[in-house]
Amino acid sequence: MTAPFAILTRTRNLLAFALAVFLVVGISACRRGSRGTGNANGPSSSGEAATEQSQREAQTLVDKGKELYGNDQDEQAAEAFQQAIRLNPELAEAHLRLGMAYAALDKKVDADESYKKAVELYKKQVQSDPKNAQSFFNLGQAHSALHQDESAASAYRQATRLRPDDEEAFYQLGMSETRLAHYPEAASAFQKALELDPDDYRATDALETAQEGAKRIKEGKKHAEEMLKKQQENANANANVNSNSSAKPTPKRPAKPW
Repeated sequence: MTAPFAILTRTRNLLAFALAVFLVVGISACRRGSRGTGNANGPSSSGEAATEQSQREAQTLVDKGKELYGNDQDEQAAEAFQQAIRLNPELAEAHLRLGMAYAALDKKVDADESYKKAVELYKKQVQSDPKNAQSFFNLGQAHSALHQDESAASAYRQATRLRPDDEEAFYQLGMSETRLAHYPEAASAFQKALELDPDDYRATDALETAQEGAKRIKEGKKHAEEMLKKQQENANANANVNSNSSAKPTPKRPAKPW
């Protein structure tokens, strides 16, 4: 017959063994759970990598589209820009370039929609990065395409402040100021463009146009001032005549009898 003490000892050993097994199983389960969590985060990391890859591919398509556009292959260029937008809908340059391609294809409505989207995206860019000269320049291009010359001039002006050696930005600023009939400001912008690139014949011709416009405005202002002065002189003269005619005549003294 087994002694009670021996039975108690075996029982304790069995309980200790069971507890050990439980702990091992629990730890293994936790480790599996940890690996499972790591795998769950995997797709998210892969998704981020895929997004970066999509962005790179979209930019590559934009560059390809620009080359096609430069070679007057406007249909193919538009397709490249469309593919870029599908990969990265927030790529502002893709919308701007697509608008240009549509304009070349005489698709005005589609072009305007693309330009409007480009304006929206570039405004976000310059708000988040107010020192990005290229974004301000491209924003100016989108505004110009929509004939929003005040906004375009403002964007180009900021681009020239941030990048004072950008000849093209000064030229485009001058063109916007010319369309607004701000000829002195336009002439100043074209002069700066020519300082940066004396061989830019576009700026040379545009400067002459701006100077002629400034001259016409000056002459027109002088003529208007002269006309106003004459009108005032005539008004004063008429007032004097009316004043004299309304005055009572001095009665004549009766002649003395002889």
